[in-house]
Amino acid sequence: MSAQPSPATEKAQSAHTADLESQHLNLMDSEAGGASLRRQISVQLTAEQFERLYLQPGGAKAKGDLAKRFGNPTPLGIASFLLSLTPFSCYLMGWTGTSTAAAPTLVGAMYFMGGLGLALAGIFEWVLGNTFTSVVFITFSSFWLSFGFLLQPLQGIATDLGATSLEYNGGIAMYLIWWGVLVLIYLIASLRTNVVFVALFTFLDIAFWLLAAIYLKLAHASISHVPALLKAAGAFCFLTCLMGWYLECVLIFDSVGIPIKLPVGDMSNFMSRRRHRD
Repeated sequence: MSAQPSPATEKAQSAHTADLESQHLNLMDSEAGGASLRRQISVQLTAEQFERLYLQPGGAKAKGDLAKRFGNPTPLGIASFLLSLTPFSCYLMGWTGTSTAAAPTLVGAMYFMGGLGLALAGIFEWVLGNTFTSVVFITFSSFWLSFGFLLQPLQGIATDLGATSLEYNGGIAMYLIWWGVLVLIYLIASLRTNVVFVALFTFLDIAFWLLAAIYLKLAHASISHVPALLKAAGAFCFLTCLMGWYLECVLIFDSVGIPIKLPVGDMSNFMSRRRHRD
């Protein structure tokens, strides 16, 4: 009959095994440059700091460490959007003697800045796990691509349908109406981000409804108040751009460490699930 180990012997063996594991971990620590592998260090960001860098509703951070290994794509998306909308808003307001007839000169910007730039930014936001900004960037990428295609003279869409026809203007009006609905959804979602983002979507939504009203009037051959509506739509587009340029400054300044902290008005606690549970 084999002898059973005594409790004292088992205790000694367990202690010896634990000591060997501790020595192995210490060796790994020394190979890692002296930093303990058993110690986890986390850096806490305030909601305000996070909202400056990632415009994700509710302050929900992206999963994983991709945001640390890659750059922040949000400034690219905002810049791409602005470089298409800002000159277009100036055309609508008639600055420097221009009019909506100058819109075809922006087809290249709509394709490569508004279209390609926003698409890339949206894909990068999706990789980082920022659902809201990803959807916003990719959908507006499609908007600029479709609008540029519509305005491109080579397509001849206005010529084929007739620039003053019910089909042409009514079709564009219907398209803009549903864009107004989508931007309204974005506006509601932005209530969980920051004040600047909320203002941006508010102005933009008003601009879409004004543009839709303009095309509805043109569809029914009514040009009364159209010049005033064009200027109003351009003004709200320009207000949208001012909010966007402000956000762009905030994001770019923070990305290079400029010690100028511009407020954005954190709203990540607004309508939070935690508050409703409490």
